[in-house]
Amino acid sequence: MVNPADLLCDRQRIDARNIDGQLIARSHMLLLSAVLGSVLLVALVTPGPANRAGRRYPWAGFGAPFAVLAGSLVMPLPIVPLLAGAQPWQWAPAVATPFAAYAMARRVSPPWWKRWHGWLVGRAALLSFLVAGVELTVVSRTVPATEQAARIWIVSLIVTAGYLACWRVADTGYWPLLLIRDAAFLLVVAGAGAWWQRQYDLRGPATTLLVGAVAAVGVSALLAGLWRLIRWLRHGPPSWPRPPGLATWPPQPGQVWNATVDREDRPVVVWELKRHCAYVLPVDPVDGPREHMRLPLAEWHRVLTADAWLSLQITAVPYTGFRSVRGRCPDRFWERMGRRTLSGPDAPEAPTLRSAAGLLSRPRR
Repeated sequence: MVNPADLLCDRQRIDARNIDGQLIARSHMLLLSAVLGSVLLVALVTPGPANRAGRRYPWAGFGAPFAVLAGSLVMPLPIVPLLAGAQPWQWAPAVATPFAAYAMARRVSPPWWKRWHGWLVGRAALLSFLVAGVELTVVSRTVPATEQAARIWIVSLIVTAGYLACWRVADTGYWPLLLIRDAAFLLVVAGAGAWWQRQYDLRGPATTLLVGAVAAVGVSALLAGLWRLIRWLRHGPPSWPRPPGLATWPPQPGQVWNATVDREDRPVVVWELKRHCAYVLPVDPVDGPREHMRLPLAEWHRVLTADAWLSLQITAVPYTGFRSVRGRCPDRFWERMGRRTLSGPDAPEAPTLRSAAGLLSRPRR
């Protein structure tokens, strides 16, 4: 005959094991969420992969994650009245959603996109539809919105952060091979997260969305990197997107820039823009052969620091070779250049995988 006390002890042991298993699963879920959330946060505010010389885009700043946290609270507003079966007048707060989406898209975007309002409006509209679609898929329509408010916000936060991170890495990934490298890292992290989730049976919607968000960022970076690499190897460094570290872009004919010519950092006068390079006239510190024009400091004092000579040999410089703008060529000299016979240009540098990774030799000082 079975002793009731033994049955009670067995049930208590089974309950204790179940509780221990739930605690272990919850700890693994929190740890996995923290790891994937950190990776997603870094991708959201990344300044972009830098080349060996340290040229990179500015990062989004400390305020960007907080802006996304606040904005993700507003993004589900169109979903809450739908779940609650609200009256039409109760949909009024949903008007704030497109404004929040636009503010977040603008806050995370690099500086040069912030003047393109139509482009940012398109990104914001796609974000609003994406959040609404995922919310309607994940959130239960039979449960009141107040009882699943935490889930609604977490889903909104993950989708918003993942979407904006995809645009961020695509905007700031100028060097194709470095972008592909970072994409591979993100995909490895997403794969490890998926294995972790399956190993410990972490089937919560939040962890699934986090794994999917990191994978989406990795795929977007990979596709952008491959597209830019193919274009790079066919046509050389493009004139757009702009190389990192430059506030003024693109170079304009008549401007004087610091650029890398024959592995030396020297001033150049921009003569003509091409698809994959710019034709320039280098400035030499010493007198050269007949095909040189003297540049007296009295007329070039706002651009140069000493008397120099302008080579009339046109030289092709890839867009990655431009470092900073110095000023403009005086009008009188620009007209004189137009009347002189210019030679060249030399053949531009052939694009290579090293240049696509930003591994060109540093200029000599």
